[in-house]
Formats: sequence, C-alpha cells, structure tokens
Amino acid sequence: MKIRCFVGIPCQLPDAAQPLLEELKRLALRGVRVVPATNLHITLKFIGAVDQDQVGLLNSILRNFSSKQPGLNLRCHGIEFLSNSVCLGIEKSDALEQLVSRLNEDFTFLGYAVEERKFIPHITLARFDKSAEGILKDVTAQYSDRRWGDFIFDRYQLYRSETLPKGARYTVISDYPLYG
Repeated sequence: MKIRCFVGIPCQLPDAAQPLLEELKRLALRGVRVVPATNLHITLKFIGAVDQDQVGLLNSILRNFSSKQPGLNLRCHGIEFLSNSVCLGIEKSDALEQLVSRLNEDFTFLGYAVEERKFIPHITLARFDKSAEGILKDVTAQYSDRRWGDFIFDRYQLYRSETLPKGARYTVISDYPLYG
C-alpha cells in the first residue's frame, strides 16, 4: 500500500497574525477555506507516493539528518498568493535553502523526484476558488508588508497527506528534533 508523504516544519501562527486569520474565516462563505491550525506547516520536501514498507527507511534517513541540523530562527513577513492559496510569507534564509537542497539531494539518491519548482518558504493559511480572488485582493493589500514575528525552527516532521472531500488531512508519522 502506498501513502503520500512530505517533510515539513510544524508551525503555530504568530499572535500578530490572528487578525488576518479572523478576516479569512469571515470570508469562508465566499469561497475561502481556512487551513485548520493542526495542518499549519512549511513544506521542506514533498516526497509523494511511498510504499508503506519504505517509511522505516525514510525515518532512519531523516533521524540521521536531523542529528546534524542546527535549529534556525525564521521570520514571518507579508502575505502572498501561491496558486489557489493565501500564504504567510517566510523571509528567505540561506540555511533554510541549504536544508531544502540537501533533503532534495538525499531523496533523489533514493529515487524520489527532484522538486523542480523554486522553493518559496510559506505557511498556507487558506485555499480559495476563483470566485474569491477579488475579495482577497483587499486582504492582501492590507497585510502585504506586515511583519508577523519570528519563530524557532527546532524540529521537522514526516507527514502523511490524505486528500478528503473537506480538504487535506495531515498526520505526523515521525518527529525529528534538531540537535546540530
């Protein structure tokens, strides 16, 4: 049996972003679906379909990898549209980009596809359909330059992703504290 997996940083929304989240919730009846707090994360590596018997191997690789990775301070800044999503921006960091690059290389060695899209660190807050684009422009304009605060990235997780009629459900398979 195959399961869809990705590696991500679990996130809690900074307190400063609560007004934005409340505004997005008010738009829920107009084509906007707010991401549940338990699903907030920064995707580091989308792995895709994995044979369930390979999860142990992935777990070993990620555990070894985390033992050499120092924690990072990440800054949340701005809001942007990515595809059909409203996202909290994460300021670029060379250390974060190097981590993503190394994860990509390690998983390519195992036969998983290299992510061809450029890495844009973000936290998806809501998804929307085409009918909501106009109303979201006002929200974007209001919050585009806002500094949301910092958070310490001190762990990443291997997630299982399931697509359900009401949206995605992410389940943590394993947690990897950073030690480096």
